[in-house]
Amino acid sequence: MRALWLVRSNLTRHPGGDTTQILKTAAGLRAIGVQVTLTSELSAFARANDYDVAHLFHLDRLWENIPASRVAANRGKPIALSTIYWPSDEFDRLARTGVQGRLSRILGTNGYQSLRQAQRGILAAIETRNLRSAIAGITRFRAGVRALLRRASVILPNSAVERDCVWREFGVQTPCQVVPNAVDPAIFGGAPSRDGREGVLCVGRIEPRKNQLALIRAMRDSSTPLTFVGASGRFSRDYAAECRRLAGPNTRWIEQVEPAALPPLYRAAKAHACVSWYETPGLASLEAALCGCAIVVTPGGSTREYFQNDAHYSEPDKPETIRAAIEAALAQPAPPALAQRVAREYNWAAAAGATLAAYQMIAAS
Repeated sequence: MRALWLVRSNLTRHPGGDTTQILKTAAGLRAIGVQVTLTSELSAFARANDYDVAHLFHLDRLWENIPASRVAANRGKPIALSTIYWPSDEFDRLARTGVQGRLSRILGTNGYQSLRQAQRGILAAIETRNLRSAIAGITRFRAGVRALLRRASVILPNSAVERDCVWREFGVQTPCQVVPNAVDPAIFGGAPSRDGREGVLCVGRIEPRKNQLALIRAMRDSSTPLTFVGASGRFSRDYAAECRRLAGPNTRWIEQVEPAALPPLYRAAKAHACVSWYETPGLASLEAALCGCAIVVTPGGSTREYFQNDAHYSEPDKPETIRAAIEAALAQPAPPALAQRVAREYNWAAAAGATLAAYQMIAAS
């Protein structure tokens, strides 16, 4: 089985959760005999003899995915689509900042997303000097997503709730294989006891969707140590500066670190807080759970499906609920069943196996 993957050109220059998901799943597939080739070049999809399955990522990167899916479909290749999607309506309405925030509230989420598709398509055309292909991917957001879903042979969401959301939002029930988001038990497993742990950790890019400002407001007058690990997002420098300005004296900041440096930080903290507007479900929370942290999350996205009753939930726009959830997390140890379930069900071998099952399903059809 040979799979050709279309990934964003800055996948490793500007790493995010999708970077880990893509690279680790590719490694897992290679370990079980699948030939995986990563490319950001549309021209690769025209070479029909080079692959058996085309694999695309992100439901909302239409300027890349629509042209690639058209080329693959014209060559008779089945298409797998990792959706990596959650509606941003609430975030757009209440918390998106700057010019983008004003546009999202004036145009509404769908109008804003359509404008974003056009903007990113034009930028991609300039970067790649491939105006024709980039313009072919510019479309109204909802219409473009429906076209992409109809062309896909299977979607690979990270949860059943994400699958249901995609089906409901766009009215196209593309066949589905859920592929769990995952962590590496060999790196993050073997959590020590709660003895010696202290404070709250928050790992992730500093940006409005991650909602660190609400966490800071919730904990500003607390004596509990609060540590942030992560650089500011590419378009979030003002937001990151505001976070630092409002942070209390017990707040520590660590710029983005190598993955190998994360386990000791997780194992030193009593709780990990990720109070994002939505997550699917957030690799940092899974990593922290495997390291034995008590988990504080918001219900936006697929967090409840992953963490069930073993996490403390808060509302992203209500600092008082964040404070209450953190205090509860600090007062009691994380349930051992959580780390055990994460190690058993949410590992990269499981993700690779589910991805291969999707490939086999569509290759046989």
